[in-house]
Amino acid sequence: MPRIISPLLTSHTSDLVNKDGFLNNKPSCRGLPSSIWYHYSSNPSIVKTMKSEEIPELHSIWDEAKGHIDRGDYDKAAETYKYVLIRYADNATAVEYANAYLGDIYLTTRHPDLAEKHLKKAITAAPGNPHYHYLMGFVHSVKEQWTKAVTEFRKAIRLEPDKSEYERGLGWAMFNAGNRTDGLSHLYRALELSHSNLHAMTDLATAMLMLGNMEKAREYGEKALRLDPDYMLARNLLNTIDRIERKQT
Repeated sequence: MPRIISPLLTSHTSDLVNKDGFLNNKPSCRGLPSSIWYHYSSNPSIVKTMKSEEIPELHSIWDEAKGHIDRGDYDKAAETYKYVLIRYADNATAVEYANAYLGDIYLTTRHPDLAEKHLKKAITAAPGNPHYHYLMGFVHSVKEQWTKAVTEFRKAIRLEPDKSEYERGLGWAMFNAGNRTDGLSHLYRALELSHSNLHAMTDLATAMLMLGNMEKAREYGEKALRLDPDYMLARNLLNTIDRIERKQT
């Protein structure tokens, strides 16, 4: 499947702290998952499919849309995929991918209702694709529909077990749904599966912050920042911890 992006990761620590720098009582909404590029060229099945159907224009269309995304022009990328939906309406494979791309783009650009609309169509066309369920899980997470999010992440994991990002999404959804013990277990599992998963580290740091465990929150935040000194989410998280601790002294 030609995967382009998962939704952008945004800082969610600001929701944890009130104007005086103290922890709010209610948990924050996690928001969106990591910014990960999935290039369609990494999956030979799409190339094989398009070649077998002798539609060379689709190759250039995917490349054109990817170019728009590389430049951050999501509106033009969306227009390109909408063109595919019209021009190749009788091509089930092209329609499936276009809907998946559109769902991904609309989640990235903070339009969860539109994302859900297109991802539902992609899932209907290919219910066995775990990445679609992963994205839908984050659509529900954005809407704070945690039970639905848990269901989608579980589907993704059943279809493709032992994938760090899927465990991370499930862990965060479960944590916010109120099942904090199991939520933390899945976040730990995500980190076990990928020791370099920065997003699992910052999710764990945020979870610890929400639980009031500043020491552990700082530990995971600093670990993420050591791996990537430019990782702004970890830096912002550590700044939040510093601010809270100053207010508490």
